[in-house]
Amino acid sequence: MPELTRYTLSQYVGDLTGLITGKKIADDPRITGLSYDSRIVKPGSLFVCKGAAFKENYLVQARDKGAIAYIAERAYPVDLPHILVSDVREAMPILAQRYYNHPEKDIDIIGITGTKGKSTTLYMLREMLNLWQEESGLPAVAFVSTIETYDGVAKFESHLTTPEAMDLYRYLHNARSQGIKYLVMEVSSQGLKYNRMDGIRLAVAAFLNLSEDHISPIEHPDYEDYLAAKLRIFKLTDKSVLNLNIREIERIAAAARLENNRIRYYSSYNKKADIFSADIRRVDPGYVFKVKLAEYIFPFRINMPGRFNVDNALAAISIANWLRCPVEFMQKGVENAYVPGRMELFTTLDRKIIVLVDYAHNKLSFQELFATVRDDFPDHKHIAIFGCPGAKGISRRQDLGTVAGASADYIYLTEEDPRFEKVEDISKEIGHFIETAGGRYTIIPDRKEAIKTAFQNAEDKTLLLILGKGNETSQLRGSVHETVQSDISIARELIAEYDNQL
Repeated sequence: MPELTRYTLSQYVGDLTGLITGKKIADDPRITGLSYDSRIVKPGSLFVCKGAAFKENYLVQARDKGAIAYIAERAYPVDLPHILVSDVREAMPILAQRYYNHPEKDIDIIGITGTKGKSTTLYMLREMLNLWQEESGLPAVAFVSTIETYDGVAKFESHLTTPEAMDLYRYLHNARSQGIKYLVMEVSSQGLKYNRMDGIRLAVAAFLNLSEDHISPIEHPDYEDYLAAKLRIFKLTDKSVLNLNIREIERIAAAARLENNRIRYYSSYNKKADIFSADIRRVDPGYVFKVKLAEYIFPFRINMPGRFNVDNALAAISIANWLRCPVEFMQKGVENAYVPGRMELFTTLDRKIIVLVDYAHNKLSFQELFATVRDDFPDHKHIAIFGCPGAKGISRRQDLGTVAGASADYIYLTEEDPRFEKVEDISKEIGHFIETAGGRYTIIPDRKEAIKTAFQNAEDKTLLLILGKGNETSQLRGSVHETVQSDISIARELIAEYDNQL
């Protein structure tokens, strides 16, 4: 990997004009590292003091590990050169651009936003572009998803949908060092609101759908704030892809036009769209359909259950069309695409129990998932296992409780990233809305035990819906991501034990 140019602290000061409220620069050290996490600071680093929960002790830890300067919104009694700024989050992408020598200029970045479907759309598009790049002898595309991240150097589990700016620019730097042409990423409302995408230009932006989500004191105070954050994506691009049939399409399209975006609309049924599908047919395990691209019609197939995945495929096709990806790679890409922890089905050998693992975790995804299983498994009992996160997405407790209470035959409430809240307290709040909707539930805080109990209690023709975590292998307890067994691994383990007893 090529060496980065090392700049002095005063050179970073020059980039932050307009944000600086004070500074103390004595010997003007040369910066050889950049971090906001005191646990991974390297000698020679510029340390960023960020977050409402930041403690002075983090800065002391960073200094003891070799940090030689810090940037913050206020001074701390720690003897280090420092830069004070009005907004640390605005400063972070500016610092990262200089430190990593503007990698965003050398890679075509595609951003996908929406309340649901981002990961599936990303994996479909990634598969298309990988086939295209492979044909040209080029390396596989980089990607940043809710599930995992690949930057050309390493693949690892993600903890944020859209990473902090300094991490994102590091991924871009790594991708550039490997000669990668494209990076496909999910763009969250939080990522847009809190400046994680600042300085990024998107080759194409896609807006998939919209529903209330992430409403809480630490995220968005209300729906309007959530929507306003989402709409900021159009400031980052001049080409956008929009679902013609979603809620608020007029406001969304108007925001895109305000930023002089060229828009391509897609739809799974509206022929007024630039790209639309027709003749959609259920063919196990997914769907076949035809897509109109310009004046031509092409056949497509997806091997994923869920009618909504046709919409996700159309979004990926529309983005690929903007990028001039050949249709043959679009066709192969959506057919081959596999998304870990999304609509994954596991069945016992005697076919008495079916387990579906999915990341569904908000109102829209719950509504569409339960509609799908009603159509696909009408003669099965539907048993749901899920929870809600602590401290964030508070409105989900009512939303998910209401949808599941009206749709599932029985529900097991359990842990899902509780942070500093008690799982029992979160579950009782969800349970109130389950009961109001006419549903029944049990609280089992240990997630593996909840899944195991639901499986053991399953009768003939039972569909177990394990929702919210997908293929994730951690639980956020307090401020620490603790390693746990993934839902998929648990499902496979239980089915293997069951089958061995037949």
